Amino acid sequence: MSEDSPTPLHLLEQKFQALQAEHDTLKQQKNEVFHQVFYRIAERATAGLSFYDFLKEVHTLMGELLPAINLYVALCNHDRDTVSFPYYVDERDGDIWQRDDTPRKRNMTEYVLRTGTPQLIDAARFIALRDSGEITQAAGDLTFTSWLGVPLTLHGRVSGVLAVQSYTEGVSYTDKDADVLAFVAHHVSSAIERYQAIDALRKSEERYRLVIEKISLGVAVIQDGRMIFANPALVRILGYPLEWLLTQPFSAIAHPDDVPVMVERQRRRMRGEAVPADYTFRSITQTGEVHQLEVSAVLIEWGQRTATLAFVADATTRLHAEQAQRVALEQQTELNDIKTRFISMTSHEFRTPLASIHGSVELLMHYDDRLSVDKKRQILENIDDAVERMTHMLGNVMQMGRSDAGQLQFRPKPLAFTPFCLSLIEELRETMPRQFAKVQLELDLLPTKHQFMLDETLIRNIVGNLLSNAFKYSPRGGTVTFAARKKKGEIVLTVSDQGIGIPQADQALLFQTFHRASNVGAIAGTGLGLSIVKEAVDCHQGRIEVQSTEGEGSQFTVMLPASTVTA
Repeated sequence: MSEDSPTPLHLLEQKFQALQAEHDTLKQQKNEVFHQVFYRIAERATAGLSFYDFLKEVHTLMGELLPAINLYVALCNHDRDTVSFPYYVDERDGDIWQRDDTPRKRNMTEYVLRTGTPQLIDAARFIALRDSGEITQAAGDLTFTSWLGVPLTLHGRVSGVLAVQSYTEGVSYTDKDADVLAFVAHHVSSAIERYQAIDALRKSEERYRLVIEKISLGVAVIQDGRMIFANPALVRILGYPLEWLLTQPFSAIAHPDDVPVMVERQRRRMRGEAVPADYTFRSITQTGEVHQLEVSAVLIEWGQRTATLAFVADATTRLHAEQAQRVALEQQTELNDIKTRFISMTSHEFRTPLASIHGSVELLMHYDDRLSVDKKRQILENIDDAVERMTHMLGNVMQMGRSDAGQLQFRPKPLAFTPFCLSLIEELRETMPRQFAKVQLELDLLPTKHQFMLDETLIRNIVGNLLSNAFKYSPRGGTVTFAARKKKGEIVLTVSDQGIGIPQADQALLFQTFHRASNVGAIAGTGLGLSIVKEAVDCHQGRIEVQSTEGEGSQFTVMLPASTVTA
């Protein structure tokens, strides 16, 4: 053998080196396959596949690492103590376990869940586990040659199992296979957590969307001066199509008078200034209706930018109801006040003439034979004055009753105004002789031939009450002036006196029913006269003005539209 010829030892070393190189190459190739598979599993987890399709892809890729014809994923619901099988492929069992919320049983899946560790089970170990009571409820085809299950850890807790099994003779899973499957389970667990989070988010979004779309409260998101979201309730409240709302400035739905404040409030809120969250504004619908809206607004992040989230309620009906309730309460309060004043007035004003009548009758009954003819006449005149006074008060009360009941009617007809007023003055002179004796009456009336279209009954109320008040509230005498003139289609009446006048504080309430000035003292009255005058003036669609200074006198001016009638 020459020196250059290889020895058996050299040949053995070369063979070993060749085998070592081949082993290293195979190991490198296997590692590359592992890395490619794990990369592809991670890549498929973010590919937008459904959960089932993702697990199907994992199943296919698993076949490149170990025998995996039969594979399933089991997920445990700890709250309900059930197990679901979102993916189950078995060449003998088919898909009988592809179901949700099956009760937990003491089977091989449950054994992995209970121990929290990978489990390699062949026929012999299965029998041993069954005999020891660890596995007592296994189901399906149990003729497998090898079964391998590893736990899936979700949110830090063993909550599932990834399992493969084989029915082929000679196929037996090893600890290395368990390591590979455990590594795959780690990727699957991460993907499951992601899918669960996405599913929870989707369900949450669906719930919130359902709430937002179904509630009667309007919801809007405002960004860059426009609405970028509006729920159906807001569309209904605002009365515009959604497409229109999303293309207009958010202030387009507001009443023009409310726009400046509304826009300024939004600018301040977007600048981070302190702005009240709740406010009201008026909106105008597409049909021109004005609604009162109540808004509660807060800042939020929308699309990674600041926006305003606004909750809107239509308060129109409620505010109208509250306003009607306030008006009704005010009317009831006013009615109660009127009743109180009426009772006070009647108890006082009727008691005095009744007492006068009663006293006069007693004098006549008990002292008739002792009274002179003149004294008897005076007593009878006192009775007549008292009756006339009560009749006048009752007439005023009846007149106000007709007015309040809406029965006061305006019935104009040709009226010779000056003769009518002179006749009315004579009637007053007869009923108020003592007052007329103290006062000088000055008249400045129109020519007697002038006639006007007026309601005689209402004119009697106006002139009669103003003149009787002028005489009654001039206890120290003085001059009462009654003037009438024609001016631009109106007849203007003026009644002035130099009596006690009206305090400034009482003038705003002068025409209210039963109201009397605070300085009238013992002067008799019902507080109805001026309210009757005001009603009569209103029926003529006229106006009445008063100028008065306490202690100096008063002047009432009445302006009535009146067309002249040619005689």
